[in-house]
Amino acid sequence: MLEFEVDIPPEVAADLATRVMALWPGQEVLTNGGGLRFWVPMEQGLDEQLKRLEDTFQALEKSRGLEELCLNATNTKGPDSIPEQVCLGRFVIHQPDVPPRLEPGQVALCVNAGSCFGSGGHPSTALMLTAMEEFFNPPPGLPSRQGSMVLDAGTGSGILTLAAVTLGAGSVLAVDTDPSAVQAAQNNLEANQAAENVEVINMSADQVEGKFDLILANLVPSVLTRTVKKLAKRLAEGGVLIVAGFADIQTPQVLRALTKVDMVTQKSYSRAGWGALTLTKMD
Repeated sequence: MLEFEVDIPPEVAADLATRVMALWPGQEVLTNGGGLRFWVPMEQGLDEQLKRLEDTFQALEKSRGLEELCLNATNTKGPDSIPEQVCLGRFVIHQPDVPPRLEPGQVALCVNAGSCFGSGGHPSTALMLTAMEEFFNPPPGLPSRQGSMVLDAGTGSGILTLAAVTLGAGSVLAVDTDPSAVQAAQNNLEANQAAENVEVINMSADQVEGKFDLILANLVPSVLTRTVKKLAKRLAEGGVLIVAGFADIQTPQVLRALTKVDMVTQKSYSRAGWGALTLTKMD
């Protein structure tokens, strides 16, 4: 992998993140103060990929009236090398060769993301896991969510599917258009002995049929806004849709798309410049 670090004004970081994620769907983009970090696979056609990246930077500089951005590149294993272990709520996400360090009440999830999205290092993953914990652990007096039917739309490494199983999902359908992601998710499920009642399929989220109590959509805004109408139709009565993958500055754009399909926001989340939403259907 090639690791890139870019010094960029915070108010422009979301714009660049969206453009990079459109170039390489599934690649993680991390914000770190006044900069951005992302990874590009070192495979055939690298020169062409770097030319696309250069064109993207030039287009951003022109549209925002920026001086030439400072870009640093180094060889690295990729986003899964940073960090080796991360604590997200009750979950401790660790790589296969790193023994987890657990506190009482914590649960270890062994995740090898490879080139897929979902190492646990991205803020949107943390937001999704927070919202999922709240879904499966409602306040006293509200109905139990144990045994819920879950759709993981764009599963990547399968990290959210693993969390859903751990939290008490009755069944999970995990879909992704990338065959390597499907394989990675299946491998991670088997490594965590969590494959029972889980189906992983190479398909688009907007091709899914059936009804679900919980739909997870950690997707880039362009994909999310394109598929949200279909996803809303897949919600069972009283079902919940959790969405992430967009920067805080893009939340109004995502909300407009969700409002058009009669979705109502229950709660919004923010972490390190990234946002997430929990929604239900309008009565």
